[in-house]
Amino acid sequence: MEKDLPTSEYLSIDRPKILVIKQTSLGDVLHSTAQIRAIKKLLPNSYLTLVTSTTAYDIYRYSPHIDKVILFDRYRVKQMWWRKPMWVIQHLIKTLQEVRQQNYDLALDLQGRWKTVIFLWGASASQKFVKGRWWFAHRFHQPKWHALDEMNGLLELAGLGSGGYETELFTSSKDHELARRIINRNGLEKRRWIVCCPTSRWPTKDWPLKNYRRLAELLPKDIFIVLSGLASDRHAIDASMRGVSASRVINLAGELSVGVFAELIDQAPVIVTMDSFALHVAAAKHRPTVALFGPTDERRVAPNDHSTIIVRAPEANCNRCYRRRSCRNKCIEKISPEQVIDALFQVLAGT
Repeated sequence: MEKDLPTSEYLSIDRPKILVIKQTSLGDVLHSTAQIRAIKKLLPNSYLTLVTSTTAYDIYRYSPHIDKVILFDRYRVKQMWWRKPMWVIQHLIKTLQEVRQQNYDLALDLQGRWKTVIFLWGASASQKFVKGRWWFAHRFHQPKWHALDEMNGLLELAGLGSGGYETELFTSSKDHELARRIINRNGLEKRRWIVCCPTSRWPTKDWPLKNYRRLAELLPKDIFIVLSGLASDRHAIDASMRGVSASRVINLAGELSVGVFAELIDQAPVIVTMDSFALHVAAAKHRPTVALFGPTDERRVAPNDHSTIIVRAPEANCNRCYRRRSCRNKCIEKISPEQVIDALFQVLAGT
């Protein structure tokens, strides 16, 4: 039997201590900024501790809403669990000990995976809430809802109001300055340009690189193409853009931190991306975006705003399979450059 839910008297504590857990992926962690913002708005005097992954730290590094961050190196754990099991155990114990240093009035797991609920389970908290079906906490499970709606449902269950939809990503003055230098160095200040983000952690989400070259060929010659990605993507991006005038193509793969990338997106006239971190950064910055969807469901993860145009694979060829590496129908490849150009012109007409 579940414990009684929090009462208004509980929420009136002068400085409630709240633990929030959200580790991955980057886009999902960025989504959670809406809930963090809503909690802090409802309880401005709360002491808010966040457990997140080392790779997602930059999303919250400059957030004014977080009082303490506890980092868990989940990707290294994933890589090392069989090669260095003792390190994995030690890292897990160390992180759990850090979580348990504080007695919380409320603990929330906005993810609900075993690598996150272990910290919810281990936390010393008067009340515990989890997204999912875990038996030891108050549960909220609506996987067909939009990701923001499901997290908001958990907040509402916890007595923390109706949640929020306004995501945000705070950066530093140094990030802003570095982004301005990139813009100035490449002469973009007084030119038309778009940012293309062609790669993600899911190969099935990625629109073929050759299509970005075709996109550049179809666009007016005065529009510059700025491409982002990881350092490991740089060679493939360069190869894909051969044949396009080098003066129009700026490959920044491997050159941008999360903060500088966010600042560049904030100043970009238009962004073209798939369902990825870049999409959610663009939404947080309210930038006009063309979002390409294949194996994932835009009804569950796409931004809830009017500045994003969704282009997806034809419905007849796509069942939103959520496969990361092997999409039988290769849905994303069914989107033509001409479809994306049409969407871009819609966006450009409004800018």
